[in-house]
Amino acid sequence: MSKVSTSYGYKLLSMRDYFSKEFLHKLEKKFGYTEAYQVTEAFLSSGYLDDKKTSHNYIRQKLSAGYGPYYISNKLYEKGCQTDISEIEQIAIEENINMADFIHKYSLRYKHENSQDPYKDYIKCINFLKNRGYAPSFVMNIIKKEDFL
Repeated sequence: MSKVSTSYGYKLLSMRDYFSKEFLHKLEKKFGYTEAYQVTEAFLSSGYLDDKKTSHNYIRQKLSAGYGPYYISNKLYEKGCQTDISEIEQIAIEENINMADFIHKYSLRYKHENSQDPYKDYIKCINFLKNRGYAPSFVMNIIKKEDFL
């Protein structure tokens, strides 16, 4: 483990939090796998890298931005950190983030007074929210088709 790779690791962490998998991959590009693995292990053991804390912060930030639990879970999986939907929902409760408020806010984009086809607007809204990471059944419990008529 060289001073250059360790210094680069500190520089990366000074800019933002990284998951250990991301951090390893970033160092591996520049220093090779062996060097990157040693630095990553050293940072994990010293507490500079903490996937649990980083995932909690990531979940809180994405929930506040209006993303749903399925989107967040998928992104965390891509970053090398598996998290259950129930854990994400629990963090939303702890942080007083009401996902139903975001669903109502986004549904207003699709409600039109003089719409030619209100059912089409309803389906577009459901699809948008599904792509945003909300379960369609959860969305349909909050937004009723009658709201668009």
